[in-house]
Amino acid sequence: MKKKTLFNLLIIVGFGAVLLPASLSPNLFTFKKFGLSELTQLFTFLLLVSLFLERALEVFITTWRRPGEEEFSGKVRHCERRIAELKEQIRKRGNQVETVATKTTSEDALKLEKRTEFMQSPGDTSGLLVELDKEITQLSGFNQERGRFKSGTRKIALWSALFVGVLISGAGVRGFETLVDLRALPDAPLLYTGQIFLFRSLDTLLTGGLIAGGSEGVHKLTQVFSTFLDETRSQIKRKPD
Repeated sequence: MKKKTLFNLLIIVGFGAVLLPASLSPNLFTFKKFGLSELTQLFTFLLLVSLFLERALEVFITTWRRPGEEEFSGKVRHCERRIAELKEQIRKRGNQVETVATKTTSEDALKLEKRTEFMQSPGDTSGLLVELDKEITQLSGFNQERGRFKSGTRKIALWSALFVGVLISGAGVRGFETLVDLRALPDAPLLYTGQIFLFRSLDTLLTGGLIAGGSEGVHKLTQVFSTFLDETRSQIKRKPD
């Protein structure tokens, strides 16, 4: 309970440390006048950057990680073929009938009688079942290892895309700054420089994350903005003069 209270107190202090200077700082920027064409141009450029990044990372990561994935896939396919063969052998062995001869001797006071009887039973599959169980256990292990390997590959791809995306954004490909005009104040007030640094840092992180999310994410965002602007324009036209 004490730890939770201390954690909440640290959060409040942290927000206060950020919000208090922000309340004393002037408005940093003004929005540019932009429409669908300007947004389309911006998102088209981000889409192209995302496509370039996707294809480049695909080549590098595939070259690096594909041999390991193919090795696990080969082991899985081998186990699956072996399991199918064992199941077929068990089926055939179960359908086979083995004939066993037994001798029965009976005696009475008058004669000595010896009789041989023949009994039939299915073939023995115990050895094949043991081997089948081993192959199934091995297949489960290979599938788990392949899953962990694929998960590691996805993690590498995600972090690599985020790292490169932030680098690209830090080099100047930023989204928010394209849509605003930073105010040039002759007498820069207190915290103004830090405010610009914070704005550009957040812009770099968010734009880098958007680029790292891939072309599909940028395309969806483009559709959302296009739909929003179209609906806004339609509502303005429907308003009476």
